[in-house]
Amino acid sequence: MVHDADPADIDLGEPGSSARAEYERRLRSDAEHRRRRFGHLFAPVVSALAGIRPSTARWRTGGLAEERVGRLLSEAVGDRGFVLHDRAVPRSRANLDHIAIVPSGVWVVDTKRYRGRVRRGLPAGRLVGRRTLVVNGRDRGELVTAARRQRVLVESATGPGVEVRAVLCFADAEWGLAPRPFSVRGVAVTWPKALVRRLAGPGPVGPDRRHALATSIARAFPPRTARPGGEPRSRADVRGAHRRA
Repeated sequence: MVHDADPADIDLGEPGSSARAEYERRLRSDAEHRRRRFGHLFAPVVSALAGIRPSTARWRTGGLAEERVGRLLSEAVGDRGFVLHDRAVPRSRANLDHIAIVPSGVWVVDTKRYRGRVRRGLPAGRLVGRRTLVVNGRDRGELVTAARRQRVLVESATGPGVEVRAVLCFADAEWGLAPRPFSVRGVAVTWPKALVRRLAGPGPVGPDRRHALATSIARAFPPRTARPGGEPRSRADVRGAHRRA
């Protein structure tokens, strides 16, 4: 089979880049709001006393989690596949955190950073009903619904004949005494190191097919934040960034 593009031409993207850009945008917006309200003289004092707004800080912590998970995924997959990061969804403000194309198929990974225990069951205070995703005692079934939508989006770019899996990967949550990944409505719920082990497994998708899938998916979902100069971010770029991190 002849490849329609060299692997170096596939822009792998940069994990957490859009969250980082949004954090910086909000920092500037918050600073401008304080300047208008308190003036140029007192705004720095107010900022020093009040600190970063929690709603702004969440973008930074979320971006750092995406960076950490993205680094683990890329290092685990290595040359056995492709991991695309921070992909834009056309005609939408949404993004796809990571898409791994490996021998076992395509994995659409949504990174989450929540505190508290992650489990499958009934939310706190509820005695009957269908078991769902529960984080820190709260019903988080909406995260499962969003992950299922992401899987459908990526399936539209892969075509038939390849399995596409949806994953919710919790970076800093609690899992109890005997942790095990689980599934809710067809969505895998796991943590980074457990996910890495699954991505490293064997499967029916050969190198040529993996390359073709990565090319198709990268075209359908370009990097959310373009790289300066428009140059693609290759595996060598990713490895260099990981060594510097």
